[in-house]
Amino acid sequence: MKRLTTFVGGALGWALGGPIGAVIGAVLGTLFSAEIVGKRKVSSKFKNSETDFHASLLVLASVVIKADGIVDSRELNFVRTQFVKWFGLKRTNDSFKVFSRLVENQPNVLEICNQVQQNMPYQGRLQIIAFLLDLSLSDGVLSQEERKQIVRISGYLGIDRNEFAQLETIKFNKSKSPYDVLGIDQSSTEVEIKKMYRTLVKKYHPDAIVGMGDKVVSEAQNTFRKIQDAYETICKERVIK
Repeated sequence: MKRLTTFVGGALGWALGGPIGAVIGAVLGTLFSAEIVGKRKVSSKFKNSETDFHASLLVLASVVIKADGIVDSRELNFVRTQFVKWFGLKRTNDSFKVFSRLVENQPNVLEICNQVQQNMPYQGRLQIIAFLLDLSLSDGVLSQEERKQIVRISGYLGIDRNEFAQLETIKFNKSKSPYDVLGIDQSSTEVEIKKMYRTLVKKYHPDAIVGMGDKVVSEAQNTFRKIQDAYETICKERVIK
């Protein structure tokens, strides 16, 4: 426990406020009472932080991973592998001591998501949903229960169902049509195409999450590149300048 509380006080110090801090504090079970947590302010420290992103993933992944009633070892391995990629081995080893206990709990998803929505840039929230979609497919099957939970989380994070569906298309190449990637019809005018592209650039540009970690930014760049490729393909086909 001593090592865990040291970890929380350092690497996860971002979370000692609001619902996220309360959940992790409750899981660790000692130093951080609800009274202390409730008095801490988070918003000034939460934005654009790698540790804040890390915290949100810990809690929300623990919700999705048990949505179908089965905690699959492949899903646990996915979370661990992705965390090592994004946050490094030592930090992942420490955080998994917390994660294994988070999976056993039932956090208030709405309260958690409200905290994230209020303090995290839109692109960061999109990356969380992209991560949860990858997680849900890591056991080879996207169960209805898991997808329903992710849709629910997405809505709580301020991402509507159309944007969620578009993210699925972008993330998993569900359609070969560049129009679907941009979320427009083939009958869209040049003005409409450019307007949608500008909207997507604003939402998905990786510069919005600089500070959340180089690997996380790299993931966002991959998604953003798909949007750029789709737009360039349409412009070339329709001779749009």
